[in-house]
Amino acid sequence: MYQLLKENYNSPRVTGEFTDCSMPFSFDQYSNCGYDCLYCFSRFQRSMGIGAANYLAKKVKAVSLKKFKWYFEELENPKNIFRHYIKNRITFQWGGLSDPFCPIEEEFGKGYELLKYLKEIRYPVNFSSKSDLILRDEKYRQLFEGMGDVWSYKASIITLDAEKAKVMEANAPSPQRRIETLKTLSEMGIWTIWRLRPFIIGLSSLDYEEQLYTAAKIGCKAISTEFFCLEVRATKVAKSQFDIMSKIVGFDIVEYYKNISSTLGYLRLNRSIKKPFMDRMKAICEETGLNLHCSDAHCKDYTASGSCCGLPDDKDGKPCLTNYSRCQFTEALKIAKAKGEVHWEDIAQYDILFKGLKTDNYIKVNNVVGLKSEAKCQMDLITFMRNLWNSPSNNNSPYKYFAGILVPDRIDEDKNIIYKYDPTK
Repeated sequence: MYQLLKENYNSPRVTGEFTDCSMPFSFDQYSNCGYDCLYCFSRFQRSMGIGAANYLAKKVKAVSLKKFKWYFEELENPKNIFRHYIKNRITFQWGGLSDPFCPIEEEFGKGYELLKYLKEIRYPVNFSSKSDLILRDEKYRQLFEGMGDVWSYKASIITLDAEKAKVMEANAPSPQRRIETLKTLSEMGIWTIWRLRPFIIGLSSLDYEEQLYTAAKIGCKAISTEFFCLEVRATKVAKSQFDIMSKIVGFDIVEYYKNISSTLGYLRLNRSIKKPFMDRMKAICEETGLNLHCSDAHCKDYTASGSCCGLPDDKDGKPCLTNYSRCQFTEALKIAKAKGEVHWEDIAQYDILFKGLKTDNYIKVNNVVGLKSEAKCQMDLITFMRNLWNSPSNNNSPYKYFAGILVPDRIDEDKNIIYKYDPTK
């Protein structure tokens, strides 16, 4: 079904959400995914960008194991743009644009070799998957043994309805198999996260309470959620997917988002729609002892730590699980909630990934276009972030991005904005 082209896939990468992401060092071993989920943002992006023909034809590139190891072994080489991050053993995310344990992995097995290496060096990883591979293949399950203080695992489950899931998430195992995977890993001592993402009105809204109670029952430690965003600029392929989604949820999902979203292009629901669901999730999490985390920009104030993907601030003296990147705006929001305000230096002091990393490196790693001037392309990422911090009119500033909950208050002696936390927003 899949054709392996070359072992030259450009991964790891710096994620496009590096300004507010706790794991901006993201990795996929393949350029494609074996699951065809209707809502997949990665599928929309890859079907529009460079290499779209190969993606849609299921032609796959894989990473080079030799090159991957180079990043972890050449920690003094200035050409290694991830060396500071890896030196400090900050958790990276495996499963940013593809599923690490999907059918492509079963066919080619490149990820297994990488897993063995990462276990040997005991490097902290957060996995994001829909697979049940560890239930079916003993060699994968065994790699997780003894890694409870280093590895964490998210399983994406957006509904308990197996029939609707089969349509919405083609080729993926049933929700019940994913639940069994989470249960197995929880019993092995792995920090497990129920990834209720994307939360889809008309589908997830029907049984999300039962999902949270089930997560607590099987030993999950955290919930990570985010409401579905709709990409109206997507291709005709995406349009047909939205038509199917509309049948599942019972209304025209495109028109719904167009009518209710205040943004253009990439449509988000407003906070007033999300808040009742978030309040109920918060209540259930408090009742059951689950940590609640939210990747949705409008609801990140519900997040239990500075990691919206579900990593904790403290975990029984096991620092690898809490060693995420704190030089980012979600961490700033967490600090502001605790102290009432946040200064730039509160997060800038944790700059590890961005030391000397220029925006031109970021562009090369992510195939990003838009930063065209030479001055912008040679800007340090930390300078890029600081400029956003001090530009509250910019949509990606803490003020606009978090929908006004962090309010510019005054300027410090270094001419950086001090933000105050305003929960009434």
